[in-house]
Amino acid sequence: MPNQLTRRSFSTAALLSAGGLTAGCSSLPVTATSDLAALYSRSDATDLAALVRNRSVSALELLDEAIRRAELVNPEINAVTAKHYEMAREYLKTNPELDGAFAGVPFLLKDLGTRLEGTVTSGGSNLLNGIQAPADDVLVKRYKDAGLVIFGKTNTPEFGMALTTESYLLGPCRNPWNLEHSTGGSSGGSAAAVAAGVVPVAHATDGGGSIRVPASACGVFGFKPTRALTPRGAGPSMMSVSHVVSRSVRDSAAMLDVTAGYEPGLPFVSPEPVGGYLNAALSKPRALRVALVMNEPDLQVHPDVASGIMRTAEALESAGHTVELASPGVDFEKMNAAQNTLMLSEFSQGMRELSKLLGRPLDSKTLEEASLMFVAEGKDITATQYLEAYYHVQGLTQKMAQFFEQWDLMLSPVTVTPAPKLGVITERPGDDTLSYTTRFRTYSAYTPLQNLTGVPAASLPVGLSSEGLPVAAMLSSGLGKDALLMSVSAQLERGLPFITQRPPVNSY
Repeated sequence: MPNQLTRRSFSTAALLSAGGLTAGCSSLPVTATSDLAALYSRSDATDLAALVRNRSVSALELLDEAIRRAELVNPEINAVTAKHYEMAREYLKTNPELDGAFAGVPFLLKDLGTRLEGTVTSGGSNLLNGIQAPADDVLVKRYKDAGLVIFGKTNTPEFGMALTTESYLLGPCRNPWNLEHSTGGSSGGSAAAVAAGVVPVAHATDGGGSIRVPASACGVFGFKPTRALTPRGAGPSMMSVSHVVSRSVRDSAAMLDVTAGYEPGLPFVSPEPVGGYLNAALSKPRALRVALVMNEPDLQVHPDVASGIMRTAEALESAGHTVELASPGVDFEKMNAAQNTLMLSEFSQGMRELSKLLGRPLDSKTLEEASLMFVAEGKDITATQYLEAYYHVQGLTQKMAQFFEQWDLMLSPVTVTPAPKLGVITERPGDDTLSYTTRFRTYSAYTPLQNLTGVPAASLPVGLSSEGLPVAAMLSSGLGKDALLMSVSAQLERGLPFITQRPPVNSY
């Protein structure tokens, strides 16, 4: 189906092409493969789209370069687990004149939470093996309307229910900074592909930290939007949201411009800013009050992570913002218990409904042990327990709303430590849900708060540990303050700067 230039994508394309924003791109045609590789290496998605618009390169040339890079690094990192190469080439043949802000830019979908017509979205699980999507979902349609060229899907743990990307079906995704370490989860494949230079931006989802944790582990920018700002929220509590991981803030902002907006049928609506997210990212924010939160939850933060947070605080102060120690007063033990109740109940019910729909049993041939454990424990949760957890989260949402009336932003770690080694936080024999989630929360304790309360948050790559692994800082703000968060993130990107080194395993 031919893409149409929407009003949102038109305004974004105009911003991207104005004011010298694509000065890094040559206006001359690329004449050699080495020239294209060099341009691709130094370009974000914004730059690549400009190259296609001024006909310096073709969309097919960019696609072939992205495929070359995927084939180069994937044997080591296992980031791209579904290859739709020929489908993408055929798509370009039938859509020779792509429209939209990202027309011609190669793109990868996470193998979870989306439907691309004629392809299998496995969710990292044998339960969905061979089930092809009959049509594109709303988010994929918006990606195509923006001109993105989808050529594959990225690794994810089974149904995204882990903070490390190590499913039995798809195999472990390895961190390009150190192949013995995790990429985080559940958008680990997307973060690894961006970090390794396969694509400058890739689809991701976040239900408890699944955009921000992999972005932190792999040294890229990750943005979790406000609840329901983008399509494909999951579960009645709507903890999960969809967006991207990227190398640049402006790509993330511009991507939000072309995907944000109500999805018909969802129970929540999020407001959008006047002027858009890219415009916000290009604008200097006003002087802000920033709460530095290091004592909630009460965990010993790794010294290298703490140093990254303090560098971020100093950069914010240098930019004219006020940073003070503060805390919202969240009882993380009660919060984690409420999240487990909601998560298990919704997952268990969802799996049982899916089993009926597909006519496939939930057993050791279709689900991993951890998922079977979640299904069994979630089935025993009563309606009263679910509602008690829901009301606790509503009270927590009100508490955070009051906190963000006093503070514009909250600065905290994304993870307690740099990325752990593979196998450290996976499910183990004898686990129950409490022991399993307690173990991975010693790594990712800071991120579920934003999912439960619906507020936006960004993972900023602010340095490397003494062992050469990325560390990150997290900024979050009040509901619907995504534009403000983009503005400050872009300011920090210019002022810190973000990680500029390339990982040892890369396609640059």
